[in-house]
Amino acid sequence: SSRDVIVGDQWLVLSRIGEGSFGEVFEVQDIDTLRLYAIKREPLDVRSPQLKHESIMYDILAGGRGIPQCQWYGEHDDFACIVIDLLGPSLRELHEAVSFISLDVIVQLGCQMISILEHIHRRGIVYRDVKPDNFLFPSSSATPMLSVVDFGLATWWRNPATNKPYPQSKRRIKNKTGTARYASLNVHRGKTHSRRDDIESLGYLLLDLILGSLPWTGIQARNSKAGWDRMKELKEETLLTDLCAGLPQGFLRFIDYARGLRFSDQPDYDYLRQLMRDSLDR
Repeated sequence: SSRDVIVGDQWLVLSRIGEGSFGEVFEVQDIDTLRLYAIKREPLDVRSPQLKHESIMYDILAGGRGIPQCQWYGEHDDFACIVIDLLGPSLRELHEAVSFISLDVIVQLGCQMISILEHIHRRGIVYRDVKPDNFLFPSSSATPMLSVVDFGLATWWRNPATNKPYPQSKRRIKNKTGTARYASLNVHRGKTHSRRDDIESLGYLLLDLILGSLPWTGIQARNSKAGWDRMKELKEETLLTDLCAGLPQGFLRFIDYARGLRFSDQPDYDYLRQLMRDSLDR
């Protein structure tokens, strides 16, 4: 605009850099240090507010590998806002920009994402929206170390007061959470999201990167429910041996392992990383 916008008496808004289902993102500059950050905003009157919850998630996960630091949460001009570390392009943007990603790069990125989810899970949280849009590279670095953003859908898998796991709900969940393309079979079937579902979703994300697409990519449906239902059918009908044909066995074993976990099981993250590394050796 024609005038400078300063949020929270500290953050000078420079330019808009993105927009998602839960708000707009702008690049901002700290007026004292001149360092660059990202600010995300959502209207205060939005039906299902996310940013206050997201700021709490960042605080709980602070210090973990791949977790950006939340610098500030507050309100400005009828918007809730959070300021986090400025990051670069996402895995989705990489996927769209190149026609081929080498196996060694996918294995490296896969191991990083496993470690990020391990930290999230160990803090008692399940992420619930594993997708390439939410894993970002640094804004400027020669080393492709991923970070994860967008914790609006994240929730507790265990009671933060007692550290005891919440029981699996016996009621079938009708309104699904997350992104259908990468959702686990258990989430499709209306079961409560748990750590195993983050891992299965990561398996689909890795296959998407290495194959270029998934059999259920691009499904056309009259509404969201029909789309979720059709993707569920395709995931149930597609044999893992066909889905992973021509790939190292580690990718098939990754998804097969995730599907075999029970609701309250803790995934074996070391085993999952080893499956990825073994894919290079074989």
